[in-house]
Amino acid sequence: MGRRLLVLLLGAASLLLAQGTFALSAPHEPKVMYLTFDDGPNPLFTPIVFRILEEYGARATFFPTGQTLRVFWDDEEVQDLLDRGHAVGSHSWTHSELPTLTPEDLEDALVRANGTLQRRTGFTPTCLRPPYGLTDQAVERTLERMNLTLVGWDADPAEWSNPPVEEALAHIEKWERDGMVILFHDRKWQTLEILRAVLEEYGQEGWTFAPLPECLRGGSMAARQQTRSSGDGPIGGLEVLQFDAVGGEQVLGGWAYDADSPEGGLEIFLNLDGEPTAYGRTGADHRFEVRVPAGTPGPVCLWAGNSGRQREDAFLGCHSGRRG
Repeated sequence: MGRRLLVLLLGAASLLLAQGTFALSAPHEPKVMYLTFDDGPNPLFTPIVFRILEEYGARATFFPTGQTLRVFWDDEEVQDLLDRGHAVGSHSWTHSELPTLTPEDLEDALVRANGTLQRRTGFTPTCLRPPYGLTDQAVERTLERMNLTLVGWDADPAEWSNPPVEEALAHIEKWERDGMVILFHDRKWQTLEILRAVLEEYGQEGWTFAPLPECLRGGSMAARQQTRSSGDGPIGGLEVLQFDAVGGEQVLGGWAYDADSPEGGLEIFLNLDGEPTAYGRTGADHRFEVRVPAGTPGPVCLWAGNSGRQREDAFLGCHSGRRG
């Protein structure tokens, strides 16, 4: 998935940039970009980031610190992030430089962050982005033991320093490659402008925007269902997004679950004509498949209807399918 930049501390002072090589998509497939957001959640900026991503049918990966997550988000907000098709990983507990921590403090920082995410998602995170990208052999051994994949980045537009949008785009273009990973922070105004510019420019060129695969491994339907009880809102996720080669229809498949309807039967809504329209129901296995007519413009947005006490429907995100 492109080159990942990870800063390695060797001894007390020397730094090394490590690279990993990942397979590129076949020539006929659209190029993929992985948008990532560190240091959230932010009660103001993270919801705005969600809305911008939805406008372009884009999905991303978020790396909140455990301490910030504990303060601002409960399980409903984190489940909403997952419902929308995004992925979540660990960013440790307090954004400390991990190589400077004692083995005991390092273990504590990772375990506390993992526990905070697990209680809200139903599963232990499978990936971690170290604060500042800093790591060393001791950190990596600990991550390996905890089954956490280390995640870096290709392009860092440093939007926290408020660069002009054109300057940020020029930096990203230098690292442009299929599978590139971009580092953002969902806590700055300039992030919003640069994000929209990236989605606009690369979206017009046919790129797709997906969550990091290594951060998706734990988020199964069974794991997430464990967080739900009667009276909670529904949750769900999209698992299939493809085209029917014969009819040209866009096929959307996934699942939705409400603890108040253990037998299934949740209505699935799509916004085909600018208004939510019931387009199917989940089966007894809580799964659904809907077919969107050929030529339907723009990203297709989905909801799973709530069947219990008055709560919000589960928003399953806006998705933009493109032919390969």
